[in-house]
Amino acid sequence: MDRVSGLFSTAYFPSICYLQSYFRHTECTIEAFESFPKQTQRNRCEIFTSNGLLRLSVPVSKINGSKTLTKDIDIDFSKKWQNEHWRAIQSAYAAAPYFEDYQVHVKDIIYNSPTKLIDLNLEILNFVFDILDENVATQFSSSYARDHELDFRNIDFMERTEINSYQQVFSYDQAFIHNLSFLDLLFNEGPFMRNWILKK
Repeated sequence: MDRVSGLFSTAYFPSICYLQSYFRHTECTIEAFESFPKQTQRNRCEIFTSNGLLRLSVPVSKINGSKTLTKDIDIDFSKKWQNEHWRAIQSAYAAAPYFEDYQVHVKDIIYNSPTKLIDLNLEILNFVFDILDENVATQFSSSYARDHELDFRNIDFMERTEINSYQQVFSYDQAFIHNLSFLDLLFNEGPFMRNWILKK
């Protein structure tokens, strides 16, 4: 019997729920041939700062306007997004228990970003594989299919879906924020993030 691969959008420092869903499958395909949609997890993530939730967005360039395919989306380096993102992450998580363990790698991913968004996001996914010592057979789509048996492309994995709580940096005076970028979980729980991501 042929295996059915879960079909996902690409995602920038994806949310906890995105990764939970991703790791439920032994094979995954990342959509490369869709027309790139605005304002989604493809180039956005959310972190928890002293001022509450902060959304970080990677600026992109669409060579064919609204018809630009995800595989062709370039990162716009004319904007100083790397400095903005790293400073925000550093400010938010410098006091987190595992920040020292992972800050160099996260900073390196941001500052040595490939030119294509889809390649940056794959580097981030491979970083997650290394942390968890897990792997999923991952490939990019070779064409666009309107329908797919296990289709997760249009699910908003950035919704405030409830997850098991953990100690967040600012939770002493702010309410727990559910389902942030895995960076929040990583810096607070380190390798124990597997207890949330790989939860069956």
